[in-house]
Amino acid sequence: MIELIEVTKRFGSETAVDRLSLRVEKGELCALVGTSGCGKSTTLRMINRLIEHSEGEIHLEGRQVREFDEQTLRRRIGYVIQSTGLFPHWTVARNIGLVPRLLRWPAPRIRERVEELMALLGLPVDSFADKYPHQLSGGQAQRVGVARALAADPDILLMDEPFGALDPITRESLQAELRDLQSRLHKTIVFVTHDMDEALGLADRLVVMKAGRIVQQGSPLELLRDPADDFVASMLGGDDRGLKEAALTRVSERMLPLSPRLIARARVPRDATLHQALAVMFREHADRLTVVDEDDMPVGELSLRRLVGARRDE
Repeated sequence: MIELIEVTKRFGSETAVDRLSLRVEKGELCALVGTSGCGKSTTLRMINRLIEHSEGEIHLEGRQVREFDEQTLRRRIGYVIQSTGLFPHWTVARNIGLVPRLLRWPAPRIRERVEELMALLGLPVDSFADKYPHQLSGGQAQRVGVARALAADPDILLMDEPFGALDPITRESLQAELRDLQSRLHKTIVFVTHDMDEALGLADRLVVMKAGRIVQQGSPLELLRDPADDFVASMLGGDDRGLKEAALTRVSERMLPLSPRLIARARVPRDATLHQALAVMFREHADRLTVVDEDDMPVGELSLRRLVGARRDE
């Protein structure tokens, strides 16, 4: 869906992005992470030509981005930023309907799409359609920003620190909503964040950048289990990498067949993470858990030894 080939961006004598090559597959959520100034936001903005690249090529579905008219390109790519960018004197409904209006959709179709997205993002039409941005909480405004980005049903969504200004509880809630949305909509998303936990929890592919270059990329578990160097290991949490891995690994990957002779009283769902299972063990003062399915029926067991033991493929 998106391909960057030996892309470089210079600002005067400073090189912000240095011969970067990256493929983002259709339906993939790719998170760009790294220290401040590493070039991740610049990389994102070159995709929709908010910043023009100096060298190399950027392709969307095999076509170079410079072959597109800039406005046409941006209208087919959703874009979400930290400050939402909502027009303050427009209502929520009008803000969401911006791109469909620019694309000259019929008014009934625009209204239907706005109402559909408001329902999808937990913004009841009767309560929010006529409100203005200053009347919204930070989380509500960010939902409107996401709805506006999705309004014309773009295949690609670019998100630049979209939840960075929110409090932890609201941020976690919106992360969960984004995971749910992505599971249903399967958009191709490039997501920039400085929050490694956010990236680990959302990304299909994690791209770690340093000084304008990619240091390592792969699935979150691949990077956690085999970081390329000390920089990547540090970015991933250093000595806490094991706990972060536990937050991504499901109980079903480590459980053993149920022993009929000894069924532990403490229970954990098989789709829970190992991190959640460990929390249950601490709470229940138990070193063994019964694993249950969606109907609360025992399907296996998990011991503390198994929880912290070797992976299945080792």
